[in-house]
Amino acid sequence: MPAETSFVVQHKLALAVTAVVGIGSIAGLVYHYKQLQNQIESNDKDDTSSDAKKSKKKKTRKSKKSKKKKTVEPKNVPYPVNEKGDPEVTEEVVKKLSAAEKDKWASALKEKGNEYFKGEEYSAAIDFYSKALICKEDPVYFSNRSACYSALGDNENTILDTTRALKINPGYTKCLLRRARAYENQEKYPEAMFDLTALTIYGGMNDVSNESMLERILKKHSAKINKEKYSNLPKVLPSASSLSSFFGAFSAEDIDLDVSHYAEGSGERFLVDALNEMKLDTEESYKKADVLINQSVSIFDKSTEGVDKKIIALAYEYAGAFTFLKADADKSLEYMEKALETSPRPRTYVIMGLIKADKGDYVGADTEFGKGIKLNPEDPDIYYHYGQIFYLVGDLTKGEANFEKAKKYNPHNVYSYIQLACLAYRKGDSSKCDKLFKEAKSKFPTSPEVPNYYGEILFDRQDFDGALKQFEIAARLQEVHNTFNIGALPLINVSGIYQKKGDIEQCVKVLKKACDLDPKSEVARLNLGQIYLSQQKVDEAIKIFEEACLLARSADDRAQAISLMEASKMQQKIRQDPVLSKKVQEILSSIPPQV
Repeated sequence: MPAETSFVVQHKLALAVTAVVGIGSIAGLVYHYKQLQNQIESNDKDDTSSDAKKSKKKKTRKSKKSKKKKTVEPKNVPYPVNEKGDPEVTEEVVKKLSAAEKDKWASALKEKGNEYFKGEEYSAAIDFYSKALICKEDPVYFSNRSACYSALGDNENTILDTTRALKINPGYTKCLLRRARAYENQEKYPEAMFDLTALTIYGGMNDVSNESMLERILKKHSAKINKEKYSNLPKVLPSASSLSSFFGAFSAEDIDLDVSHYAEGSGERFLVDALNEMKLDTEESYKKADVLINQSVSIFDKSTEGVDKKIIALAYEYAGAFTFLKADADKSLEYMEKALETSPRPRTYVIMGLIKADKGDYVGADTEFGKGIKLNPEDPDIYYHYGQIFYLVGDLTKGEANFEKAKKYNPHNVYSYIQLACLAYRKGDSSKCDKLFKEAKSKFPTSPEVPNYYGEILFDRQDFDGALKQFEIAARLQEVHNTFNIGALPLINVSGIYQKKGDIEQCVKVLKKACDLDPKSEVARLNLGQIYLSQQKVDEAIKIFEEACLLARSADDRAQAISLMEASKMQQKIRQDPVLSKKVQEILSSIPPQV
């Protein structure tokens, strides 16, 4: 499939942090943040030393034991002490005090606790803060004691004390941040995300210093869900458009596809039936082809007697390709190795290279392409996909050279023309880009791919009307095709134009049509879910993101859908909190209307 322009990337991705609060506009509320830690320290003068400083020492402090408590001379303290200088403060004694005396004792005990805290004598500090709390349940005292527990690595008590402080003062920013860290340490990621989101809201959404922490926790939470809930999902094929793009970039097979020439129930017959199904290029035909290929290799696994080695290798290669598209790279490589052992051909090396590139092994991919070139230096499939690899790693010169060779050896591959045009644009030559797209339109007048990707270039140029025209042409061409080609992609791109223009109703309508057209389009659902969020339709957004999670090809692809789904759930939780919900509305009402 052609390399993605910035338009496609832009419409595939979304900042999950923005989705947390769910502002009522397409772009969402832009968070222009200030330095949170400095603000917290200046606002909480009665609190202990900064959490940021403690965080840097956290690992060291976890391993330290609290130092032995020093003897403190009972100088000018209002509360009774024993011969060691320890406060003799009990509930029974405090009950007899006046309100003013309780305040005086509490303040003195807190100050003494601060001295121990600064000396990193946390157990002693805890004792004094605890005595202060007997006199007065002040949120600062709970916060200071929680800082001691945090320094000692006691997450449970950190959470207990910060929660007590927040019950008295819900907007106590330092406690929200400290409790979020403790929740993160306990892998209670939703709770940590809630606190960080609340922290942002109480800060008037004017801080970014906790943004990286929120993103980190959201990533951890998504990975945990991915592993626990989705790791055992069956390996299934991606959307028909993905399959069409993948196989459409290869040359037509030079093999006899007349089924009457093959014995019923033979491995050869199953393979040929599969190839004929693939020519239909529909979602159902790809499903059938997958089953038929598995039946073919199952027979060849048992016996290959009297069968042409090229046919056997072809069956294993296609089994490997389909398995690769199901995101099972290791199993795919096994099939490819069998194909090469039986009868090597360039395309097998190409797919081997793609599998390794997909795993991030570009050196290994380069080696596989080199083997393919050695086998047949004029094979067009090698150069098209080799060009893709160079494009991905940013070597545009080599990418262009390989696409030119692909075009030369297989002038019927529309993707070579499109890639050369996109590459020219990326190199800054818009005139050449337009010329190449014009050439592609002339050679492939009924191809929906050409206007679709040209529309993406126009979108990137900010020519939205021109882009819309190209996307609509692509969508109409796709409608009249019996084959799947690029499926819902033109409609997804059309929705992006309506989104840009602020026509949300039309945007939703087009995305729903895209979802109906391609039931396996994860991208269509991610975009629709984000539009629902902008409309405050949180339940609908969660539902559509859940669908996207199930459709994702791999754990990496699924991570974004999970992040958006969990961010939506967080928005739901915020809306259910009366204090935070009111605060959000106050912030939104203070934003001037968009012109």
